Amino acid sequence: MNYTTRLQQAFIRTKHLGLSTESNPFPLKPSLPQEILQAIFQISGEALYANGYEKSSDLASKCAQVHLMLQQVLIQTMQVKSFITIGDRFWHDYVYCEMSDEGIINELRSPKINEPSKAHIWLTLVDGTILDCTAEAHAEIMFDRGEFPSHQSIMVVPPDQQEDDKKGYHRPFLLGTDFLLRTGTIYKI
Repeated sequence: MNYTTRLQQAFIRTKHLGLSTESNPFPLKPSLPQEILQAIFQISGEALYANGYEKSSDLASKCAQVHLMLQQVLIQTMQVKSFITIGDRFWHDYVYCEMSDEGIINELRSPKINEPSKAHIWLTLVDGTILDCTAEAHAEIMFDRGEFPSHQSIMVVPPDQQEDDKKGYHRPFLLGTDFLLRTGTIYKI
């Protein structure tokens, strides 16, 4: 399976659960040019620092806040649309923020509002590229690898990158903010 297929399944799952996706990412747009991806990386790094996310520990466990902020920054500064994507990262011997259909349904039925979200959140760009600024930061803290500047935590992963369970890969389960709102991960202002 590849990221695009998993993303399509996440869209279907989101709709099947009666959750709003805000908009439909399909069909995905043609690949964004390298200079646009480089600009997204640059603007993301600048936005992280400007908003006080200077090092790994500032980013760890803040995936919803960070990616919602970046989604707004990208649309305002570059008119680049993105989609909040909720899922996990999978390795052959570890799953970061492991999700399942059963877990999603249980969380929707009985949200644990005062507990941190068990889901990982990142952005999917209009061509299917992954923009994730928190997973590596969290791993650096969790596995005691040390503190690193925020820009070193930014992952820009092409949608056609081969899934490698030794290097790890993203598994989308849901799209949009509705799940996050219903489970108390974020609040409407």
